[in-house]
Amino acid sequence: PGSAIKPLTYAAAFERGYAPASVFSDVFTSFLTREGAPYVPINYDYRFHGPVSLRTALACSYNVVAVKLLDAIGIESLPDMARQLGITTLDQTERQGLALTLGSGEVQLLQLTGAYAALANGGWRVSPYFIDYVEDGAGQVIYRAQPSPSRRVLDERIAYLVTDVLADDQARVPGFGAGSVLDLPFPAAVKTGTTTEWRDNWTVGYTPDLVVGVWV
Repeated sequence: PGSAIKPLTYAAAFERGYAPASVFSDVFTSFLTREGAPYVPINYDYRFHGPVSLRTALACSYNVVAVKLLDAIGIESLPDMARQLGITTLDQTERQGLALTLGSGEVQLLQLTGAYAALANGGWRVSPYFIDYVEDGAGQVIYRAQPSPSRRVLDERIAYLVTDVLADDQARVPGFGAGSVLDLPFPAAVKTGTTTEWRDNWTVGYTPDLVVGVWV
């Protein structure tokens, strides 16, 4: 999912006492992998931005800060958060590394959109499904989906903080410019994600009533 997974890292960090105003240093940084090789994350614009708040870093999708943040709170915190929100594909521990926060783990669009729904509704888990009901030739309903009972999986204050950042058009300006396509005529939160060589492009956005996920 590329950077579309980053809000989950930030949610996990906010649970652990970080805040949108917390400052990290966006500078050249080398991390040691479990294989003993150096890992040096690079921002999409191939630049470093010095001291930046987590609000700016998430809104502008700076990779270095996202990796530093996951390193600070522990790699396992991201798959744990993903699992809480309904994503079941990030549990392969042998494939987990700091690049997980940049979207190196595979996810399903439906599950990722469902995870954002918990941010949209104040922390209640959503279990999405494709088929609502089935009728036979006579119009009789022979199957109707039974939505799973909803349960709170995220503190509403954490969901609010992440949503407030993702809806902050001004915070996005350094990365996306003023008046970008993400600057909508109504309040909405949104995050994009792009994989290596622009192969996969993701956007997930939401209001309190509607969540939309798109993959190209």
